[in-house]
Amino acid sequence: MKLQMSVAGEKVCVIEVWDDKVPNLCSALREKLPMKSVLQHGKLIGDMVFFTMPIVAPWENKYKTEEVGKLRREQYGKVTGAVCYYSPRQQFCVVYGDDTAEEPLPISYIGEVVEGALELRVTGLETWFDQGRVVELSIIG
Repeated sequence: MKLQMSVAGEKVCVIEVWDDKVPNLCSALREKLPMKSVLQHGKLIGDMVFFTMPIVAPWENKYKTEEVGKLRREQYGKVTGAVCYYSPRQQFCVVYGDDTAEEPLPISYIGEVVEGALELRVTGLETWFDQGRVVELSIIG
């Protein structure tokens, strides 16, 4: 499933969420999207932007955050572009940087950014200094 992430009304990036690896979350997303939330900045498996969603979904494709970083580096040479979902706090996380804080927290590794990596990086840096803009997530097609 492909999703469009927009911030403050501007398209930022396209995200692919893996239907085969996180079918329950994909089903919940299809029921709830499009939706808006408040964008925040964080750092776990890399500098990231995240937002809370009113979706309850079980752990799927579960890893520790440090394992996601290791997998991304082995496959792509960088962590940037990882997309995760932290179920306990209902947070959708999109990694824009590669400076990681290795923490052994469980997380669902749900997909990756497939378009707009540069725009995502700019948005991430802006969000670091100006949190609270409106983010919208919608299904493409």
